[in-house]
Amino acid sequence: MFTSLQGRAVLGLFATVFVLALTPTAADAQKKERNLVTRTEIDSSPHIDRDLLTVLRSLRPHFLAPPRGVRSLGNGTKGPFVVSVGGTRTTGYDMLRATMANTVEEARYLDATQSENEFGANYNSGAIVIKLRDFTKDPSPSKPALADTTRKVPR
Repeated sequence: MFTSLQGRAVLGLFATVFVLALTPTAADAQKKERNLVTRTEIDSSPHIDRDLLTVLRSLRPHFLAPPRGVRSLGNGTKGPFVVSVGGTRTTGYDMLRATMANTVEEARYLDATQSENEFGANYNSGAIVIKLRDFTKDPSPSKPALADTTRKVPR
């Protein structure tokens, strides 16, 4: 039926199709990033009209879980959980409750070691860094672009 060369070619073709079928697309790879929630995921969430805390609880509950294990080297006490929204740093979850999900560009989780490196030795309980959307450059139907309120004075 097949010669050995034809059989190898058919087998190679099937192997190529199989590998391409298993390769994740860019959207699938982005969804699987464990420590990042993007605007695309937030916009597709059923909780888009709610606060960011609700969205994170539904999309990435591990962001809000306390760090596991006992730290025995150096400082063994746990520090506060840090939330940084647009460069403003606070502790606790109040800032997540006050931030609307549709205003967020991305939310990145930092584990205990990363938060300690980023914010200092006293902040070793993890962190969430929130990057807000810039509505002046990226208007959306859910939030109108800001109007230019500067008044030009003639010379």
